[in-house]
Amino acid sequence: MDPATEQLHYSNPAVFWEEALPLGNGRLGAMVYGGVRKERIALNEDTLWNGGPDFEFNPEFKEVLPRVRDFLRQRKFFEANQLLSARMGDHDNVSYLPAGDLLLTFDHGEGPVLDYRRDLDLESALAGVNYVAGEVRYTRSMLASFPDQVIVVRLMASAPGALNFSFSFQTPLEGETFSEGTDAVCTGTAPWKSRYGLIRWRNEKGLSGMGMAMRARVIAQGGQISASGGTTRVGGADSAVLLIAVRTGFRDYRTEPERDCRIISLRAKADLDAAEARGYEAILDAHLADYSALYRRSSMDLGADKEDLLPTDLRICKAGDHKHFSPALAALLYHYSRYLLIACSRPGTQPANLQGIWNRHLDPPWASNYTTNINTEMNYWGVECSNLTECFEPLERFLFELSEKGALCAEKLFGLPGWCSHHNSDVWRFCTAASVHGSWLYFPLAGGWLCRHLAEHYRYSGDREFLHRVWPVLTGCAEFLLGLLVKDEFGQWTTSPSTSPENSFQDPVTDTPVGVATGSAVDLTIIRELLESILELAPDLDADKASGRDALCARIHEVLPELKEPAIGKHGELLEFGEDFEETDVHHRHVSHLYGVYPGCEFNKDRAPEYFQASKVSLKRRGDRSTGWAMGWRVALWARFGNGNHAEKVIRNLLTPAELKEVIQTSQGGGVYPNLFDAHPPFQIDGNFGVAAGIVEMLLQSHLRTAEGAWIIDLLPALPKHWKKGSVTGLRTRGGLTVDLSWNGRHVRIKATADRNGSFLFRNGKHRVQRTLAAGESVVLER
Repeated sequence: MDPATEQLHYSNPAVFWEEALPLGNGRLGAMVYGGVRKERIALNEDTLWNGGPDFEFNPEFKEVLPRVRDFLRQRKFFEANQLLSARMGDHDNVSYLPAGDLLLTFDHGEGPVLDYRRDLDLESALAGVNYVAGEVRYTRSMLASFPDQVIVVRLMASAPGALNFSFSFQTPLEGETFSEGTDAVCTGTAPWKSRYGLIRWRNEKGLSGMGMAMRARVIAQGGQISASGGTTRVGGADSAVLLIAVRTGFRDYRTEPERDCRIISLRAKADLDAAEARGYEAILDAHLADYSALYRRSSMDLGADKEDLLPTDLRICKAGDHKHFSPALAALLYHYSRYLLIACSRPGTQPANLQGIWNRHLDPPWASNYTTNINTEMNYWGVECSNLTECFEPLERFLFELSEKGALCAEKLFGLPGWCSHHNSDVWRFCTAASVHGSWLYFPLAGGWLCRHLAEHYRYSGDREFLHRVWPVLTGCAEFLLGLLVKDEFGQWTTSPSTSPENSFQDPVTDTPVGVATGSAVDLTIIRELLESILELAPDLDADKASGRDALCARIHEVLPELKEPAIGKHGELLEFGEDFEETDVHHRHVSHLYGVYPGCEFNKDRAPEYFQASKVSLKRRGDRSTGWAMGWRVALWARFGNGNHAEKVIRNLLTPAELKEVIQTSQGGGVYPNLFDAHPPFQIDGNFGVAAGIVEMLLQSHLRTAEGAWIIDLLPALPKHWKKGSVTGLRTRGGLTVDLSWNGRHVRIKATADRNGSFLFRNGKHRVQRTLAAGESVVLER
């Protein structure tokens, strides 16, 4: 374990939630404060949301859509925006909720506390607290076990019989705490809805949200255990192991949840019974084996100096000064991102939401939902290239379920075949248009953006069974988008109405901000990309499993030549809304019109140099400083433009310390919190994943192909001048390579191993090497 790049550590307990350290097993999340006399462990379970199955769709939508299109044909953008916002919106998605807290109280006497340290070891996924009180050293080690589905706390003291503590639960839900034997138990019922400061505990039918249960059990060596009224007490123990289980009443997105907390509590008890039977050592060994199998596939070393051994919060404070910026912080961001994805997205769990799985608010920012106009996708930008492909499974399953629900959305709102989704979703697979302003409520292209991840997974894995499995999802989305297109006055296919997520322009007539136009750049780019992906992947289907393939491909071939292209403005910039409108906010956080540069690759210097250059102009105009997640996107974009120094500058901006506040306050001045969580602010986890994907793009790119079909592997395409020496292992490329890469000045070495047959063109500066590799074959190149 490299303490500079694989560990977060601090010399004081956390006071704010954003200072606490995250643990997770994909389903269960914990935030560990590391208190001395009072410890708080904030708990989450990834299926604990408001509400229930939701199959409501706005009946006016289909009727109003032609009228909005008529306004747009007449260039009445203000009227179109007003009508769409007022009549086509629907209800909103529900919120992701906290389960509650486990509170521990320790009796150490009244003496001073010395030699305090708390840390999170990314290599082992263990959180630790260590200090001396009353001449006794106390140690706590915590983990979230995926194999055993419990959170475990091991407590030790250097003196026999010195461990004295109690524990109990608290929850913001409607519930109660009590004891069963020596178990501490907390059950609760979620509110039906909690959004925009309004908490409704019951709906009009008197139904609450789902039930939830938390249980904790202690196994002590020595001493006595007693319990009453929901509090368990341990006295005079030598050491102890605390097991924590959380379960909810969620079944699936179609089915009403369980609301009987007694039944749910029995499931949590079963988790504790099984874990207790296994024992701590077996749980620890299984956890380390399971986690290490994923985490140790890839590592990054960019060098370190003595300041990289400082506590993490102090390192963050120094990061903004380029004189003190250490590339080791970029490596730490990369390792932390991989740790977080393993912790919040595992096979069988829900996909990572806006806060991963960690949330403390009953009414969280933006509902801690799945925001599918960038944020959900950004969570998974690095899943393939950083060699964590198993963590993709929750997003794949999410897309299958969303496509099922989205078929109703496409039919009821648009009268179209296939499926669609707008820009918000939740555990009930919400997919309809939301509410408020047009640029938030209307974005039926979200399904197309999400489908990019299915195509990318196939490009990395070459898994034909996967391709056959997801083909109906891909083609269903394509069928919808083809039906969504309308002809403009020039006979070109375009979208109407069209938005560019959350952004607006000045209406030429009223000079007021509006967000509804026709043919936004992001719409047209997503549609073109998905249709071209269908053509790219179709030949790999088995003929007997490709029903309707040829007819769909023929239709795509007819549409693509007439699909409207994006436009370039008077400043040489890529126009976000397809016309040279005055921008309402030149420095807006979203850069959706640059989708074709990253995460897409439609705009590149070989295929579309004019759009590539126009995109660079747009990015310069938007500026570097923005929300945390938006700066993560900018890192990846500058990497695609081959400007590593600019990408590093944005990384430094991203590492700006964010202000700690107990009350939620949103702003555009992003950064990171002391625990390295990304700050919009407030906390959004997508920035952690976005910047890590951008760092990979600085070192290795594989999104292009030669005219003959060979994958182009660009080595160090955007290396900052200060990153003079380094190495990275276990990166993955499209086409199926696993790459180890190192450099020292101008000396570059790569080892690439193919998992299937393929042709590759390796590029570093002006150097070119072509290789054809068989499955299992490796090549080593140096210069």
